[in-house]
Amino acid sequence: ASRQQVTTLNGNGTVISSGHWVQVSRIGMPLTNEAVIPIGMKDLWNSMTPYQDLDSIATFGPYFYQPELSLYMDSAHYSAAVPAFAPLQIQRRSLQAYGFGNDQMGLYALTQGSQVGLIGTAFDPTTYQSLLLPNNHSPRSVDIWPIFNTGVPNLVPYQLATGKAGNPLAAGKPFINNFLPTGGDMLRLNMAVPATPRNSADFSSEGLIQAAVLGLTDARFNGSTALQAIPNMDGFPNGRRLEDDVTRIELQTVGGAVLAAVGLWFDDYTAGGPNPVTPALLAHLTYSTGITHNDTTFRTSFPYLQTPWGGTGQGGGQPVAYTQPGILSPTTGILGISAPVVFMSAFPNPFTSENIIKYRVEANAHVTILLYNIDGQLIKTLLDENKTEGDYTVNWNGNTLSNGTYFARAMQGDKLVQTLKLVKTN
Repeated sequence: ASRQQVTTLNGNGTVISSGHWVQVSRIGMPLTNEAVIPIGMKDLWNSMTPYQDLDSIATFGPYFYQPELSLYMDSAHYSAAVPAFAPLQIQRRSLQAYGFGNDQMGLYALTQGSQVGLIGTAFDPTTYQSLLLPNNHSPRSVDIWPIFNTGVPNLVPYQLATGKAGNPLAAGKPFINNFLPTGGDMLRLNMAVPATPRNSADFSSEGLIQAAVLGLTDARFNGSTALQAIPNMDGFPNGRRLEDDVTRIELQTVGGAVLAAVGLWFDDYTAGGPNPVTPALLAHLTYSTGITHNDTTFRTSFPYLQTPWGGTGQGGGQPVAYTQPGILSPTTGILGISAPVVFMSAFPNPFTSENIIKYRVEANAHVTILLYNIDGQLIKTLLDENKTEGDYTVNWNGNTLSNGTYFARAMQGDKLVQTLKLVKTN
């Protein structure tokens, strides 16, 4: 989505938009924008195109390789902070050999020593190993990153555990092939996969998660390693269906459900055992956010979705007693929320060399303004002084800096009060 640079609000109530069009958001895979990219980097992420993602892998890759969200599904970290995620515990000792927690190495150990067994797989050192197993501290580069960036290739190990005889690196049942090795945040729809009829008994809002379950457990599909059209293979994240429970699927994926589907079972399964359907696996598959259906019907014609509920009308599709309150006067202090002490702006921005940062101090404070590059490295200190209430400027020269994005951070003592994005160009 893009908008013009300047919006003018006229006194007569009209609005005029002018200037160049600027991209302000992109929505490919929902998990990426909503849950993987941290708040402080969302503006930069949304200003880029998916074709720039691979060039920026050093910046954004780590957010996929060790997602912050997964910390709250890991008993070794912060799972106790979100009790609702208790059923979604990530594998830390899958097959008593592989750990996918944020402090573990995932499948990187496979790249050490002889790699003969990796030839012809997705981890082949001559093809995609550097993308899928970049280092020993990127445990989720093997599943979160390909699922929500490159897509999944029809190569070992990305095949269902059916037919693998307990070895996740063996050939299994071909499942979904929507591989696009651009490393970009895009929706990838495999048009060779037939749509599952809405009136089919197999249709499920669990999308591709349910397709994996059928491929592993249903006698129509789990007796063969042949490629078959398993119901719900057209579901998220292989495209989007209105009925797909995207939030639930994303949470299960971060919790390691896809790793389990290819044979990297949960920690309560003992390698070599006869039945991987353990309590941990069942907890993942039966996990629910508590919202299992829409609160209204679909339309029978395009756009199929009903008009959204009004914010002050009926809630949840059910009549409620509601009286619109009068407009409240502004209050401060009740919630401990108030305007920041320091306000910054910069001109010109983008800049080529000279740049002026204007800032206002609302109350006496020690003010520090620090300049960082896009990797979070401190470049220089632009200001470090005690200031009284008033307006000030910092004139500085960035002609020695490389072209790119920088961030000026204003600190009041040791408290961050504002971050300003600066772009250096020729």
